[in-house]
Amino acid sequence: MENSKSKFLRTCYTIAVISIILIIVILSKYLYNINKTSQEIEREMQIYNARIISDYMKEFFQGRKSELSLIATHLSDINIHNTKNLKRLFLSYDNLFDNISLIGTDGVPVYGTINGAAGEDGFKSALLGHSTIADEFTETLDGKYRLCMYMPVASKKGKIKAVLVASFLNDTLEGYMADKVLSSDSCTFVLNNTGTVIFGSSQTEEFIGKSGTSYFFFMKACDIITKNINPDYILHMIHKQKEISLEYKYGNQSYISACVPVGINDFSVTYLSKRHTTAIDKNIFSARNKILFRILLIDITFVFVLFFYIIKYSENIKNLLSKYKIVDEHSEAALFEYTFQPIKQFKMYGDCEKLLGKKINTLMGEAVYDVYDIVHKEDVSVRGKVREFFESTQENFSSEIRLLHTDGEYRWFRITGTISRNEIGQCIRFIGKMTNANKQISMEKNLVKRAENDLLTGVLNKKTIEARITESLKNENDGKNYIFYMVDLDNFKNVNDTLGHIFGDRAIADTANVLKKIFHDNAYVGRLGGDEFAVCAIYDAFDEESLMKFIEEHAQKVCAANRREYSDGVNTVKISSSIGIAIGPKDGRTFEMLYKKADECLYKSKKSGKNKYTIFDHYTVFNR
Repeated sequence: MENSKSKFLRTCYTIAVISIILIIVILSKYLYNINKTSQEIEREMQIYNARIISDYMKEFFQGRKSELSLIATHLSDINIHNTKNLKRLFLSYDNLFDNISLIGTDGVPVYGTINGAAGEDGFKSALLGHSTIADEFTETLDGKYRLCMYMPVASKKGKIKAVLVASFLNDTLEGYMADKVLSSDSCTFVLNNTGTVIFGSSQTEEFIGKSGTSYFFFMKACDIITKNINPDYILHMIHKQKEISLEYKYGNQSYISACVPVGINDFSVTYLSKRHTTAIDKNIFSARNKILFRILLIDITFVFVLFFYIIKYSENIKNLLSKYKIVDEHSEAALFEYTFQPIKQFKMYGDCEKLLGKKINTLMGEAVYDVYDIVHKEDVSVRGKVREFFESTQENFSSEIRLLHTDGEYRWFRITGTISRNEIGQCIRFIGKMTNANKQISMEKNLVKRAENDLLTGVLNKKTIEARITESLKNENDGKNYIFYMVDLDNFKNVNDTLGHIFGDRAIADTANVLKKIFHDNAYVGRLGGDEFAVCAIYDAFDEESLMKFIEEHAQKVCAANRREYSDGVNTVKISSSIGIAIGPKDGRTFEMLYKKADECLYKSKKSGKNKYTIFDHYTVFNR
């Protein structure tokens, strides 16, 4: 009987030991995966937060730079010594800069209160025709600190005649950045390419010190936990404009930091936050006693500790997700996840109804491609770009796209994401962010349109149409004909002299509308200056007969539509138009050659009585 008890006891011991070993192995593996997942989530969130702030700073500087360029364009056409005009122009941009001044090429201020700028490198660079942003602050006379932006002002002939200097105070930039960081456990700051802190949010001083602190030397005073990373490596990555994330300890507190390049002036944005971790005593699984009761007690204790750890860890994850959600809501963004195995699956997290007007349900299998139904037809190329990214070895993705809102309007979004792959390069999971960038991208598109189009008529200006035609003519072997029409109004001077410039502007605008209506979208329509217009129609003709038919039909329509009259109720002035036509590449393979020959034909049309068109081929004047 004693032997039976001993055998039973040994069996219990064996079962208990095996059970504990299995529990320890399984749970340690589980805990390892949880901990690894936690670190990955925290690192990805930190990188995303840094990218969001980086995008804000890039949009801030690029937007201000675009506006400063627009001011410089206006100044190229006016007398820069007319203080009244300068004051009216600068006041409309007063809310974009803390200060804006116009400095002559001799270093003497023409307008504004920024002093000492003439001796700075940015000013000297602007005199050479380059727009720059200073990479450090300079002290003002009243003890404040400013960051300057320099923009050359060129005459129509391209000669630099002055330099625009706009500045942002340190308080302004710090306040702008502080608005993007809503957590007291986090801070963000901007570094130059030597690792020096230029400016940051209000918590920066508490975390690493004042502006001017070297991030490189600060890291030397810290205990860096992330493997294979040291201060020299950090400085190298900042200098090379590469992303980097790391964990370190300073005192008794753990921190996690991510550094992302801005794409402006070799600046980088660092997002830094305290890390709240919980640890399990690794010795909890050791059992020295051989008595079953104590082994079972350890087993129970282990379960309770594990349960406590999971609760604390869940709170940690919730805290991390809460931080991310704060940034998400502040930036009008939503997170999405695209998993590839074992089945394709697309999920979105966040307020999709706020962004798109509807909730995007989880999509499975081939249904993931349904998301392309809301993509603007002009942006379908993004689908190919995404596929190329999946097939490449790249880790980070970024693109701009228009998506349909339930109100029927398309809105611009910026898509960024990071992909994880297995050891053989297969895609496992793509985590990304969809951020509402409609206002900023629309502003950029509008600035481009304003720079390329004539202000009075809305058609292309001379510089732009010349560039477009020059680019098209490079396609020497495409077999297409590039028909260059030069259109000039007859009797236009009498409209201005008799009826006034209001009617003159109306006649020019009406002519632009006529040309746009006749040529639709298959041609470039531009204003060369005054009452002179140019059209380049691209036509793929089967033979000479069909080509001439196309040219003559459109020339006749232009002549007919431009036979108009204008009256102020007392006086009436009739106008018409004369046209000169050259055909590329037959008559020339450059804009200058086509312009010269079309101009000769225009002269023929004018000389022979106006209201006609002439084709260069045989200088034949057609009366219509």
